[in-house]
Amino acid sequence: MAFSAVSNGSPQSLATPEPPLSDVDHELKEYLREWRRHVSRELGLAAFVVMHDSTLESLCRMQPANLIEMKRVPGMGERKIQSYGAQILKAMQEFRAGARATSDGSGAIKKTSKPAEETRRLLAQGHTLQEIAEVRGRQLGSIIALVVDMVESGQLDFQPQWVGGDKVNTIEAACASVGGDRLRPIKDALPPEITFDEIRLVLAKRRSQQAQT
Repeated sequence: MAFSAVSNGSPQSLATPEPPLSDVDHELKEYLREWRRHVSRELGLAAFVVMHDSTLESLCRMQPANLIEMKRVPGMGERKIQSYGAQILKAMQEFRAGARATSDGSGAIKKTSKPAEETRRLLAQGHTLQEIAEVRGRQLGSIIALVVDMVESGQLDFQPQWVGGDKVNTIEAACASVGGDRLRPIKDALPPEITFDEIRLVLAKRRSQQAQT
């Protein structure tokens, strides 16, 4: 929430709040959040490091048509625009063409997300991630990537048995030591038997908790 200070030392007063997002803008925000999850997973970064929710909301309200207009969006500095500007414009163009997020941001999975529904059903039946990969005929990494997305978006609760309780504690300790933004420093700080996929799962849990707070 923004505050405006007065020069005579009197208490700060609340600035005029921004209006809530429209239904269309909200759908665009969810689509951009899904883009952000994909980018953060590819780069091994926390989602908020790629872009804060407040910046996503400003993008949805202002809907810049080019990189010049994007400079007026709060939170979109030169570095962000250089890194993600073209991707954001492409994502917004895809949205205008009819693309939508596969989840609605409330924790409910849309009917179009059949792989997520099937994976959650198999997890509820007690199957391991490896067993789900075999049942669905997918690579384990693909199943883990889907589970990571579901945990980060609040659609699925993290289960310690996916990684192992001791490993979870070890990974958490490494994140506290070297930071939880990038995969490589965390991997280098851990025993070699801990895999990148196990780190991704624990990071998804941490990001979900950060989003809730």
